Amino acid sequence: MELRNRILFTILVGTILFLAGCREGRALSPREQFGDNKWYFLALESMQQGMESDAIGYLEKGAKGSDDFLAKKCLEELSRFGTVGERIATAQELYKRFPDTASLLRLSQALLAAEDYEQIIYLTTDVSEPLSAELTAIRLHALVRKNKQGLAGEIEDWFLFESITPHHHRFFESFLAANNEGLVSQETMQSIRLRLAVHQRDYGQSFRILSELLQGQDDAYLWLVQQSEEMLSDIGRTFLYGTQKLTDAANFFEGALQSLQKDSPKHTAFYLNFYAARLYDKGLGTGSRKALEKFQAAMEIAPTPENYDNALWYYLSTQLKISTAAAEKALKQYIPTIYDVLYYSDFFETMALRYVTNRDWNGLLRCYTLMREYVDGETLARYAYLSGRLVQLGQVDLDAFPQETLDELVGARHGAAGETVEPQTAEQGVPVEEAVSRGLFAAAYREGCDLYYRLLAAVQLGYSPAVVRQSLYQTRLLEDFQRDMDVELLLAGFMAFDLPERIYPLWQEHSRSISLEMAQKAASHLSLYGTDLYSAQGLRLMSNAIFHADTQTTEEMYRLAYPRLYAQEISAAAQKYQLPEYLVFALIRSESFFDAGVSSHAGAVGLAQLMPATAGDIARKLKVSQYDLTDPQTSIDFGSFYLAELVGRLEGSVIEALYSYNAGITNVRNWKKYFPDLPEDLILEMIPFTETRNYGKKIVSAAAVYGDLYYGVTHGDVVSEIMFQAATE
Repeated sequence: MELRNRILFTILVGTILFLAGCREGRALSPREQFGDNKWYFLALESMQQGMESDAIGYLEKGAKGSDDFLAKKCLEELSRFGTVGERIATAQELYKRFPDTASLLRLSQALLAAEDYEQIIYLTTDVSEPLSAELTAIRLHALVRKNKQGLAGEIEDWFLFESITPHHHRFFESFLAANNEGLVSQETMQSIRLRLAVHQRDYGQSFRILSELLQGQDDAYLWLVQQSEEMLSDIGRTFLYGTQKLTDAANFFEGALQSLQKDSPKHTAFYLNFYAARLYDKGLGTGSRKALEKFQAAMEIAPTPENYDNALWYYLSTQLKISTAAAEKALKQYIPTIYDVLYYSDFFETMALRYVTNRDWNGLLRCYTLMREYVDGETLARYAYLSGRLVQLGQVDLDAFPQETLDELVGARHGAAGETVEPQTAEQGVPVEEAVSRGLFAAAYREGCDLYYRLLAAVQLGYSPAVVRQSLYQTRLLEDFQRDMDVELLLAGFMAFDLPERIYPLWQEHSRSISLEMAQKAASHLSLYGTDLYSAQGLRLMSNAIFHADTQTTEEMYRLAYPRLYAQEISAAAQKYQLPEYLVFALIRSESFFDAGVSSHAGAVGLAQLMPATAGDIARKLKVSQYDLTDPQTSIDFGSFYLAELVGRLEGSVIEALYSYNAGITNVRNWKKYFPDLPEDLILEMIPFTETRNYGKKIVSAAAVYGDLYYGVTHGDVVSEIMFQAATE
């Protein structure tokens, strides 16, 4: 295996050298670089060109002579060609040489086309690995056609004990079309229909089915506690969203708890408590005591970490409905027990919003002291930065905090690029407010924290541009990264043999096992095609990769993630409407990823993502009678005009103009009325729309990166211009 990996790595290095044009003398062609591993890629190339016979020939050669991984890929593709008999023969060879469930699926597909149901049943019986949903559907189809004993049990197991997929829906439709309802019990059929309805979020239908099921039971409680984990969850969701009688439903779950036996599965008690809690919470109103008790009961018996986190999330959210003080108290008790900190990121975001809208500045800092050792980087940075700003502005009463806590907040902290910042205290002539705020800003700047808050913290700390530039692009590396050389070989082949349409989908499927170096090559390659589709794919690929990396990032990687596409059009529009180019680039990147043909669910169109009504108003002001929002120049011009107009209407505030671009100027003016005494960076945190909050942060961050990468404007200057302009004028 080690030798094979070295060989594959040699191939990759050769490919990269070829693509980069770094090889001395005559560059090796892809055929020469890949040797006998070229056949799969040549076949794909031939299929793309409609040359099926050539593709088949290449696949046959690859199946015989390529490395195992690519030989398997050749056989998989080859099994799609020829007569039914030929496809079966190829699939049999595939399964013989590579006996895994993926090969078994391909063979079963071929056998299904030949209606060889007995062979499908034989091959899929007593398989060591769990069958995929598609393979299970094929097996069940074969069992139905042969009317095999045990069919009803397998159908029941698949539909009632597994997660519902599109394959379940398709199988059930064909099952009904063939008039096979009599093969399983009426109750099972109803239970299946209930689960399919829940999967489609048709809760009215699922509630009608559930009502019929319950009416047919001698003991409804006993029936409920005998259901599978999956059925219990779907029954709970049906009651939650399918009826207004929520308290009655909660009492029903309570009654079922009394029917539990000592040997009842652990998940049964968990779901009965969990959904009783959610029903009480929704039915009885804010902070229901019964809901809290039931969430706690569910936590105590949660069979998995995921179940525990789910119950605790709802418990904390219910406490937050009562007050931030109640949520704080619960956090203090339970935050050390959290399993997956990312699961709670939206809860902590909501809690931060609650603190700031209530002007509970001390509470925000108290919460930070509770959570700082347990939360993700974005949450940590948000609370640390906001707390630091509020301390800096004199809004926090530090006398309300123990001296020990203040000492910890000041602490010996590490600044940018490994620069050690010594503790500062009032005894050294530094006011305690300044020492604490700088300690909090330093915490927000830590490697792995959110880019937006790191940028703002760097401004507050006064870090030099050189220090910021050296450290800002450092990222927290993946701890469990395992490089997949086979996948990287595929990527290299797709690049070398001009198959760009396969690059991004492959990266999406395997992003966490592809090295940052290879991701950079793939993104760079996609950018060479000069089309919106591939440019946007390369941008998305690199933007994700630099924050989920196995090695540290470089400036060139950031240039791929923040490219200057449509540079001529953006430069002209920025000059015309007196906007910084880096701001317009940030706007277009954030709105559309430079894909001129994209449209949003709300109906926004084009690079600048303008709504048709807004575009109509702009056209009238510009005296343009005919326009096309999918035309890049038009979209950029209209979007730049609109942003510049908003800046003017909002007394020169760039950040307020950006909020307005996303949420409307009326909303922005209303938000300002509530908090007229606070600076822009804090007002952003009080916006009630998550989309608008994130939108503002995204554009500020992107503008700072563009300014630094291309225009010689420091991160700090860009952030100050957008966020702190009013304070400096």
